[in-house]
Amino acid sequence: MKKHILTTTALLFAAFVSAQNVPTAEIQKEVDAHLKNLPFASFSIKVPSFGDKVYNIKDAGAIGDGVAINTEAINGTIKKCSEAGGGTVIIPAGLWKTGPITMMSNVNLHLQAGALVVFSADPKDNPIVQDGKKFTIPSLINGSGLKNVAITGKGIFNGNGSEWRPIKREKLPEKQWKNITKKGELSPDGKIWYPAKGTMAANQKLNNADQSNMTKEQWEEVRLAIHRPYLISLKKSQNVFVEGVTFMNSPHITYYLNAIDGLVMKDVKVLNEWWFQNADGLDISACRNVLMYDCTVNTGDDGICMKSSKSSASGRQFGLENIVIRDCKVYHAHGGFVIGSNTDGGMNNILVQNCDFSWSDVGLRVKSGAGRGGRVQNIYIQDIYMKDLSGNAVEFELTYQDAAVEGTAVDKKLDMVPDFDSFFFKNIYCDGAKGAIVIGGTADLNVKNVTFENVHIKANSGVSAFRSENITFNNVTIDTPVSPTYSLNKGVNITFKNIPQLPTSGVFAKILNPETKNIVFENVKFDKSKVEIINGANESQVKFK
Repeated sequence: MKKHILTTTALLFAAFVSAQNVPTAEIQKEVDAHLKNLPFASFSIKVPSFGDKVYNIKDAGAIGDGVAINTEAINGTIKKCSEAGGGTVIIPAGLWKTGPITMMSNVNLHLQAGALVVFSADPKDNPIVQDGKKFTIPSLINGSGLKNVAITGKGIFNGNGSEWRPIKREKLPEKQWKNITKKGELSPDGKIWYPAKGTMAANQKLNNADQSNMTKEQWEEVRLAIHRPYLISLKKSQNVFVEGVTFMNSPHITYYLNAIDGLVMKDVKVLNEWWFQNADGLDISACRNVLMYDCTVNTGDDGICMKSSKSSASGRQFGLENIVIRDCKVYHAHGGFVIGSNTDGGMNNILVQNCDFSWSDVGLRVKSGAGRGGRVQNIYIQDIYMKDLSGNAVEFELTYQDAAVEGTAVDKKLDMVPDFDSFFFKNIYCDGAKGAIVIGGTADLNVKNVTFENVHIKANSGVSAFRSENITFNNVTIDTPVSPTYSLNKGVNITFKNIPQLPTSGVFAKILNPETKNIVFENVKFDKSKVEIINGANESQVKFK
């Protein structure tokens, strides 16, 4: 009988370990399946695996009452697990208050159902740390130089962002604005609210200081002006897996993974209010070999966003490369899927497929500008379904800046200008947007080699293309009450094929400027009366086949 009891206990423990030590072989099979039959060269990702050792933060004295600060217990357990060769660190059901959590190699941080981790905004729980010549507040979940690491489970990370984040007056209704501004302080013009009194004075003091020579004590005096922490930021790591958890109420960018080689995200959820300032959802920066699937975002800035800077590209030709995003949903956001604004590290081979975007500003947004631009190529976006966008369904912007930049892009910086080339949009459907498609170049830069195939967009206005080259519209329907449907200015080699629907009245295409050349209509059932050629454009450059 005693032997039977021991055997049963062992089996129960083994089942417990198996339940916690995801990812499993089944996850690896899912990953492998998603990385087959890509429109570019296939690549592989090895999902991290962990040993049988399991550590519970309660064994280190953690108390889940929402009052006790559990920073030492959580980080101590992660360190113990990593130093012992790795395994799973359990955060069980409970309300766990903590300071920043530092991840370590060979650790799966697992939040069980009911686990709510709330990050303290108290300065004593968030000590500033040195970052180069400056000091900063560490990201709430952080780590660098990691290998074989995971964050999994059904629990929630709450960044307690309302204690950090400023709010713009224009984004809140009057009643809510009055309630929030009962504490904290307002900017001099009354347009921005800050949650902590003294923020204005700290901002002014920091702006007037020689930041490169400030001591830690001096930085501590202006901590209210220091960059708000990201909710999660992992850097320069390999084989990272994130599944199931919810990240919410972020002080700043929610999820920022930088210079990761081998990253898998499954069923990750970002939950922020639409008016949260700078609260990007899922930002992937200078990463290689990435798979994101079944993820959901609602936030106050870019939804799913690709970034790449030279500083983090480690000498690679393309800082961000081999990215597959499938079966994701974005609700409120500045953009559903976004590239940029920093693209100077280069981007190559991105597939976005079978995604839904509703209520966001722009659906598919590509943005950069002089001083932060680089080559972005081989971008495949297909099977995208969008509804009720307040901005454009598709948008290219080559003049995006945080502040005004004088001079042309080429004058500004020859090696850091946007270079958008080889984009393929297929099976794109949108029911309701401010504008259908906007392609905007600059005085000296073009958007090049873009194909739209099987596209149906219902929008308040049509397509505007400026300084674009080698653009093809194949089986594209733009349902708009505004004439013209297409406005082409300084475009070269623009082809319309198999256009199934024309406006019942008004102009289909308006050709502007003598620099607009070689506009071709193939297999379209209308005559030249639907094409208006003005402002010096040459009629000989418009051809019907």
